[in-house]
Amino acid sequence: MLKLNYYFICLISIFVLNSCTHEEDAIKEPKKSTNRAGVVLTFDDDYVDEWFNANIKLKQYNWKGTFYVTHFDKLSESQIRELTYLQQNGNEIAAHGLNHVHTTKYIKEFGGKEFIDKEIAPMLSLMKNKGLDVTDFSYPYGDRSVESDQLLFNHFKTLRGTTYGNEAPNFQNCYYQNKPLFFGLGIDNSYEHFNVPYFISLLQYAKDNNKIVVFYAHKTVAKATNNYETEFNTLEEICKFVKNNDMKFYTVNDLQKLK
Repeated sequence: MLKLNYYFICLISIFVLNSCTHEEDAIKEPKKSTNRAGVVLTFDDDYVDEWFNANIKLKQYNWKGTFYVTHFDKLSESQIRELTYLQQNGNEIAAHGLNHVHTTKYIKEFGGKEFIDKEIAPMLSLMKNKGLDVTDFSYPYGDRSVESDQLLFNHFKTLRGTTYGNEAPNFQNCYYQNKPLFFGLGIDNSYEHFNVPYFISLLQYAKDNNKIVVFYAHKTVAKATNNYETEFNTLEEICKFVKNNDMKFYTVNDLQKLK
């Protein structure tokens, strides 16, 4: 009888220990990313002279950006030298299509092969011949599909789409999530969601939760008077917050090296 009681107590002890172990495993939270919180500032189109001037103004923040270029065949030699300088000084030069077409519309009308042959291959060839290393692409007009993603991943390491709105920071879709397809939020003055304090709140959320915000802009100007223009003040407020809060500036190429 004593032996039976002893075995019974042992069995109960083992059960309790195992139960506690499983409960501890169940309440463990996922490991938090060890990547440093920061921002990816991206720029679309062919406003090379304006970007070059913005780089001069923002150097005091030790910033860097990713410049998605279109109409490369129409750029002057002076503008190409400016892009080369930007690349040599820590920025990234990336692709935005040769003629800035609506990707899905073009593919639907002419086919995927024609799109690559006319919009992508010649652009990459021209940029390579000028010494520009290009691995990343952003969609003109944010116009993408699963089909276009699959097609373009044969030529690029990452693709950037677009997102909009002023949802609460924890619901926004403009954070890098360690995936080759990601989305940026526009910071041009003409967007309905334009609001510098809102952009800062996204950065604060990123800092508090160890995330990386992705923004995109177009023409950089002192004072916005047209669509697709981002004021220096907006960029400076973002850069100040990043610098003052010990966050990091990333290029898109940098993201590929993260864990």
